[in-house]
Amino acid sequence: MVAVRGGVVGNLPAELTSFVGRRAELLNLKRALSTKRLVTLRGAGGVGKTRLALRTAALSHRAFRDGVWFVDISPLRDPELLAPTVATALELQEVRSGWDPALLADRLGDREMLLVLDNCESLSHACAILVDVLLKSCPRVRVIATSRQPLDVAGEQLFELRPLPMPASENAVTSLPDLRRSDAITLFVDRARTVDPDFELSDGNAQAVVDLCCRLDGLPLAIELAAARVRHMSVRQIGERLDEHYQLLYSDSRSLAPRQRSLWSLIGWSYELCTEQEQALWARLTVFSGSFIAEAAESVCAGDPLAQEVILDTLAALVDKSIVTTQKSRGGFRYRMLDTIRTFGHERLVGTGAEDLLRRRHRDYYGGVIAEYYRTWFGPGQVETIRWLTAERDNLRKAIEFALCEPGGVDLGALLGAAVGGVSMRSGLAGEGRLWVERALASLETPRTEVAILLWVGGWCALQEGELDTAQRMLDDARSAAMQAGDRRSASIAASLTGSVLLQRGDLPGAMVALTSAAELADDDPMGRVIVDTRLGVAYYRRGDIKRGIALCEQAVAVCEAHGDLRHRSEALWELATMFWEQGEIDRADTAVREALRIHRSFDNLVGGAQCFETLAWIAGRRHDYERAAQLLGAADSIWQASDSQQIPQLAGHRERLAQECRMELGERKYREAHCRGARKSITENIGLALDETAARVPDADLTPELALLTQRERDVAGLLAAGQSNKEIAATLLISRRTVEAHVEHIFSKLGFSSRAQVAAWIAKLRTGTSSGVIGVPGSGSVDSAASDR
Repeated sequence: MVAVRGGVVGNLPAELTSFVGRRAELLNLKRALSTKRLVTLRGAGGVGKTRLALRTAALSHRAFRDGVWFVDISPLRDPELLAPTVATALELQEVRSGWDPALLADRLGDREMLLVLDNCESLSHACAILVDVLLKSCPRVRVIATSRQPLDVAGEQLFELRPLPMPASENAVTSLPDLRRSDAITLFVDRARTVDPDFELSDGNAQAVVDLCCRLDGLPLAIELAAARVRHMSVRQIGERLDEHYQLLYSDSRSLAPRQRSLWSLIGWSYELCTEQEQALWARLTVFSGSFIAEAAESVCAGDPLAQEVILDTLAALVDKSIVTTQKSRGGFRYRMLDTIRTFGHERLVGTGAEDLLRRRHRDYYGGVIAEYYRTWFGPGQVETIRWLTAERDNLRKAIEFALCEPGGVDLGALLGAAVGGVSMRSGLAGEGRLWVERALASLETPRTEVAILLWVGGWCALQEGELDTAQRMLDDARSAAMQAGDRRSASIAASLTGSVLLQRGDLPGAMVALTSAAELADDDPMGRVIVDTRLGVAYYRRGDIKRGIALCEQAVAVCEAHGDLRHRSEALWELATMFWEQGEIDRADTAVREALRIHRSFDNLVGGAQCFETLAWIAGRRHDYERAAQLLGAADSIWQASDSQQIPQLAGHRERLAQECRMELGERKYREAHCRGARKSITENIGLALDETAARVPDADLTPELALLTQRERDVAGLLAAGQSNKEIAATLLISRRTVEAHVEHIFSKLGFSSRAQVAAWIAKLRTGTSSGVIGVPGSGSVDSAASDR
């Protein structure tokens, strides 16, 4: 007798709570099921694989004459019990004492049905054999499998299910309507209302809800368990009491399997399914913070029972089991763990007593890379170095903290602190840069090279913040320490930066003295010469020796070009652009500043980008294009407001005069509208405007069906994915958080049915050659620049 439940033939369990979100995933899973006979939903424990599979099956039941059937594999440990369990679920009458895959296939024959096999990871090999036999022998049977690893059966279509996308916790919540469009937030509110019907998302609790959902990685099970607690405590209290073991996230509901009654037990079940080597690597990888590369894992995590040569295979196995996730960057693959999975693994690492050993290896690995990068800082390879520093920022912070607390690690901590300080300046976070510098300095006493480097980096950060007294004190100390250590390069850099401080103070004679001294210390060091020549050129220019000032900056550009250096070349080009503009040589200024902006784009240098936007606005004003000028001023303002860095005081007058001129020509209303457009656009769009690379936009009515699925911001992210940018780089380009980028990428993959960035790139390339070309703007499209050449 065929079972019929709720009008659906089969045995699907009834839904006891509403299904929230996952609209794109449902659409894509149904689409995959229409063309593939085996679709495996893969993802971490608690991510919602079972719920999505059941929902898809229920929505697809009309396509299967003989029904949709659900089998939970998780209670099984004996492979011999698999076929009998499936037979029982399908309500097949016993014909002999034991069932095997062949007999089951024979009984199903040409039945037209959908089989949902849930939690296949508990008997992965046996499930693979069973499914293979069914697909070969039963042409009308289709299978949805849920598992934390692939079945590796011919014809299998993998469907990666990721956590629910979330707004960024580090940004202040400003829009409740935007939050209500978040699946993670919607799920929390929906489940909270089941225990407290009066619960509402409000201005008072919105940030706490966002913070909690982010801490729980957007995992549906964790969110549901947390939401159940609103009956007894506020959302903020839940977050405060969420200890490192997540023991608060426990439910005594009898409707849940024991392993699903707490997040911890669910992750523990995944741990038990891993081999000894996989368990060891899981624990050791928790020494990393954020994401990491395979080479780092090999260097840090090797040791009994993990030989270095098996690290990659073991890492791949953890990826297959959804313990570790991957993300593609321009440098290759990066790996990461969800915070909940990392926390579980870290407890295991602490239990082994090997945490300090692993942290030393972690410190030594990153310290060694930084030491090598510092020796080759001036010259080619800077783009790759900056991208590595940006991607590894979380690991560098963690390595600094450990190095400064360990005997013998202080020197490495100093280099790491200087590196993070330098990256912070580029991204507009000079205050954080000074924080790390000062922490490292507190652990050092002897005047040596490491002290000098930290001091001049800290002085540079203070200079960017506009704290001139602090900057001058740190730079004076840097020069003194460098001279005592015999480090003429650091002494020269410190003296050059002192010249910049004095220039900003308006002390031109003092600046000339400092810069002349810097030139003597630089000797034949090309990096030192470029730094001092650029600043000395500015000093001569302001003294009235315009020709010599321009010549020195041009000389700095030439030295950079000869050595393949981009970072210092962009600085000299911007100074030249300012000089040319002030001399009325608008075309030369335009050429120089555009080249500087292209270089800043390749480095994701937000502060440099803001300076270039301002200069390009001045140029637009001279050309009487006041709307463009106002928009570029808005673009610059959006960066200045989000950063710790200050504009150079001597140039403020140019900006104020231009803004007043734009108001007079456009009127206050039109000026504000243009300024707001620049402030609200993404950094990508503003760079496109500045370099005349902005792609034409088309009305939503003209979008292809696939493009219509994406929001405008998702189209921006898709374009940057196609350009090869990593999530971190996209975040810097669009001035949004990395978590927000990750959410957009997940949306894009889900809405378009893609699983890789390569598919996105191919799709966009096809659009550009078809009727929809120009819909998605990618920075640099249509031009070859320094950023593109380094990709």
